[in-house]
Amino acid sequence: MPTEIELKLRLPPDAIARLQHNSLLKSLSLSNSVTRKLYSIYYDTPDFDLRRNGVAFRLRREGKRWMQSIKGGGSVATGLHQRDEWEAPVLKAQPDFTKISDPSLVRLFSTASLREQLRPLFTTVFNRSTRTLRLPGGSEAEFCLDRGEIIAGGASVPICEIELELKSGSPLPLFQFAQDLLHNIPVRLENVSKAERGYALASGSRSPPLKARPVPLVAEMGVSEAFKAITWNCLGHLHSNEAGMLEGCDIEYLHQMRVALRRQRSALSIFSKAFSKAAFTPTAQELKWLAGQFGPARDWDVFVTETLATVHLAFPDHQGMSALREKCEQLRRNHNEAARNAVESGHYTELMLRLGAWLCAEPWLAQPDLPVSDDSPGAGSGMTVKEFAGTLLARRHRQLKKYDGKLANLSVPELHALRIVAKKQRYAVEFFTGFYPHKATKRYIQSLSTLQDILGTMNDTAIAERLLSEVPIAKDESDQHEAAGIIRGWGVSLALIKKLELNNAWRHFNRNDPFW
Repeated sequence: MPTEIELKLRLPPDAIARLQHNSLLKSLSLSNSVTRKLYSIYYDTPDFDLRRNGVAFRLRREGKRWMQSIKGGGSVATGLHQRDEWEAPVLKAQPDFTKISDPSLVRLFSTASLREQLRPLFTTVFNRSTRTLRLPGGSEAEFCLDRGEIIAGGASVPICEIELELKSGSPLPLFQFAQDLLHNIPVRLENVSKAERGYALASGSRSPPLKARPVPLVAEMGVSEAFKAITWNCLGHLHSNEAGMLEGCDIEYLHQMRVALRRQRSALSIFSKAFSKAAFTPTAQELKWLAGQFGPARDWDVFVTETLATVHLAFPDHQGMSALREKCEQLRRNHNEAARNAVESGHYTELMLRLGAWLCAEPWLAQPDLPVSDDSPGAGSGMTVKEFAGTLLARRHRQLKKYDGKLANLSVPELHALRIVAKKQRYAVEFFTGFYPHKATKRYIQSLSTLQDILGTMNDTAIAERLLSEVPIAKDESDQHEAAGIIRGWGVSLALIKKLELNNAWRHFNRNDPFW
């Protein structure tokens, strides 16, 4: 089944006229723009069986012709959609299962009950203006401007987007073209397909916050190939939570975006040991900006919804506690709005486009490999990612073991440093877990997660102290000063309890045998 590679961009309707007269677009065009009206019907069962199997099934009318299309698999990150696609002409507006030849799809559609339950779920109706572009470096792409709507029952949502489908060459020029376009047209990355938007409209529900998915690595992969797979995975994790985060309906979306960003930054740290650090530093610095936007918002989310909420439950009638909570809630909203503004900014879009271009260009390969050593397990000549992973995991495990017998005397900053080391090791094991026995990696990850949770709670108490200092409490608001004192005392007590739990968790971690 051929793979469709396209970069999707969203734009406001009032920017269309500027786009159509854009000098860059005109200079790269090999053909005049041709506009067609496309009408598509998407099918599924009432229980969304096709969607659950990662498949989108549609019939599309182009003029008097009908085309049956099936898309599935692949990935989405930084607006780049890579999907397996199968198409075949059909005689009328009705699914024709005899046209399906891919073995895995034949098996999926062979069930009589599934075929019988298939019904139209939603439709898309839009005008598509198409032209062919010759991009710098020789790549060719089909430029499509789509304007219309998605319809499900009596509901509809607008379509106003650009699809840049790669026809030949590397995807790199797609990102470079989009960056150039961004200077004059307020585009944004579109990480949600028309099919996904249609499902959301038909079901009346949004996608829930999504956690990281396993990275499909193969032990014999080269180190660079593995790094790219991990990075695309991290960016996919980030973008899959973006729409929910911008809606502001659930704090878990922001949390998962922050986790995705931390995983990505951890991957940069890991693989900078394989190649020259200079090739990774600019990207790491860019991501540091985004981390600075997410961090305060997440800190206030945790403080208000967990720490403060728990203390307030214990003191429900304390007037100062209620007043303090209202002030903290306002600060939380302010920081969440700042984080959303960052994600909606042109800076964020440009950063994601640069990341996509950077991954396609692979500049780290132009830098000399570092020599292999215990401190720097470089890629070496022909080193596989499993060999690299084993050296790295062993070194980081030794870093953790240096804390053996020292937990009781660690200061707050030292406990925070231990938490960071544990977190980095956990991310690394999760990246490479497919190379090793499942039971061993699961046990190791669970013990690291327990350490991380305990140390995280202890760190939250330190953060609470800092956040309380940001709350404007007047001198004469004695009841709020008292409430703040109660919260501080609660935090100190909790930290002492967690320190006892930490010793037990550390003993459990020590029982792990290295599996690499």
